[in-house]
Order: sequence, then structure tokens, then C-alpha cells
Amino acid sequence: MGTPIEVTPRRAVLQTVALLVIFYAFIYGSAALRGSASLAETNVVASVFVTGGLMLVVTALLLRRDADWRASLRSKRTPVVQAIVFGAVGVVLSYASSAVMVALYTSFASDLETELANKAQWASRLGSLPLYWLLPLSAFIAIWEEVVFRGFLLNRLLIAFRGNTLVAVLVAGVLFGLGHGYQGMQGMLQTTGVGLALGAMVVWRKSLWPAVIAHLSIDTVGLFAIRVLKPVLERLVHH
Repeated sequence: MGTPIEVTPRRAVLQTVALLVIFYAFIYGSAALRGSASLAETNVVASVFVTGGLMLVVTALLLRRDADWRASLRSKRTPVVQAIVFGAVGVVLSYASSAVMVALYTSFASDLETELANKAQWASRLGSLPLYWLLPLSAFIAIWEEVVFRGFLLNRLLIAFRGNTLVAVLVAGVLFGLGHGYQGMQGMLQTTGVGLALGAMVVWRKSLWPAVIAHLSIDTVGLFAIRVLKPVLERLVHH
């Protein structure tokens, strides 16, 4: 599995729970204190760096007893061309998986107009970001979310579920999606789809780097598209 064998299932479960408690408590606790849907809605840049920085520190602390932290994260060196090629594959798989999740949701959802307006309101705030923030913000998000969710969490789940890859990837994907509640139900399902695709990619390639490249590409394109479509999003919000 690429994870140090001295990590027992019990330890993997305890560390997974600790990581998730801290993550969800921070994400949704800070939202409750601010009386908003998310810290990300008040100050996007500060939210990203504070949240990501905290979770990277927590992950580093949980890894401190591992014999080889790079193996624990599947972050050992990967040929650049190979990482880019499979990163592109990861982009395609992520969009396809997200599309399936959204299609299933829209088949059963009853109030799509409200859902669309709420998501447009969230996205319009991202559209206000200066252009110079798009790439560094996307890069930092890609790195910290992949390290935490597809590196640490997925590998701990593989140990906790005793090598059951399908269950580990499914659980990791759902947990990733649940951390994006500020995007509404549709956004959570889209993010879950991305998590499933990138989790499968990491297990398949035994490397974190294609997932990082795919995540960076998706977020950069997404943030740029939101900025371009900001006038349309604002009309949806006020419709």
C-alpha cells in the first residue's frame, strides 16, 4: 500500500478520527461563530491559508512517528512527464465523476433554482479575487487538500479497512465532499465526485503527484471561469 507497516489499524483509525474532528470543527465551528455559511465567504485568501496551514501542521504531527513520511503520503519522486500525463487523466475522470454525481442529484432535487442561486452567491465572491491570486491560491489548495485527503487520510483508511481499496476510496471521497458544505448539496456532491476520481488515481498510480496536478488544473480553470462569468453569477443571485 506504500504505507509503513508499523502503522496498525487501531492507530490508523484513531489518527483518522483526530484529523477529521479537527478539520470539521474548524470548518463548521468558524462558520457558526461568524454566522455565515463558511469562513471562505468572508475572506477567501485568509480562509484558504489558515485552514490549509492548520491541516498541514496537524498532518505533520500525526506523521511524526512514521518511519517514512513520504511513503505514508505516497509523495515519493515521480517522473514529471508521467505525473503531467496522468494528471490530465485525473482531470477528465474528475469532471466525469462530478457530472455523474450532479446528474443523479438533479434527477431527485426539488428546488434547483434556490440551489443554483445559493451556489451562484458563493461563486460570485470567488469571482472578486484579483487575477494574481488565482494560481498561488489554486496551488496551495491543491497541495494541502491532496496531502491531507489523498495522501494521509486515504492511506490511513486503507490500513483501517485492511487493504479494502474500494471502501477506502469511497469513504475518503465522501469525507472530502462533506468538508465543502458551504457550496450546498450540489457542490458537496461535485466535490465528492472529484475526491473519488483523485483517490482512485492515487491508488492506481501509487503516487500523489498526478492528483496534485489534476487538482491544481481543475481549481485554476474553475477560478478563472468564475471570474469571467462573475456578471452572470451576480444576475443569478439577484434574480
